Amino acid sequence: MQLFVLGAAGGSLRGLIDAYNQTMEWQSARREARSTPAPEEEGPPRFKDYFDLFPDTIAAVFHTALGAGAALLFGTSGQIVGTFAAIAVGVSAPALLTQLGQLQHVNEAVTGAAGTRPGAAQSGGAHVASGTGPAVSPPAPNVPLVGSEEVN
Repeated sequence: MQLFVLGAAGGSLRGLIDAYNQTMEWQSARREARSTPAPEEEGPPRFKDYFDLFPDTIAAVFHTALGAGAALLFGTSGQIVGTFAAIAVGVSAPALLTQLGQLQHVNEAVTGAAGTRPGAAQSGGAHVASGTGPAVSPPAPNVPLVGSEEVN
């Protein structure tokens, strides 16, 4: 439960950071409008031109939910430990979950699509392609160790 709350706090912090950035853009635009002589007297930009309450609130709710879920996922799987880590995962949840979803084995588990692993065609084994047999690693690069002499 603690991971859930900390991740949600991190997610809501992400929403607050977005609101802060929009406020700073508005403030900068107001300063610029006041410092430059404008041919038209429109006045300084309005806050609602930079902050759209309904969509920004929905985005903050999604950030909070994603943060809570990501912290719970990463915490229960042993990937993170501690308060700071749970909050950091909550803040970065959209980016973390997007990258996690792009990993091939995670994508296959979520979508149910079975792809072949590299090396499956080389060994010719159906067990390797289905993921039930030993995985075939790519050949290691031929790099000499530091301090060793290469014999030609």
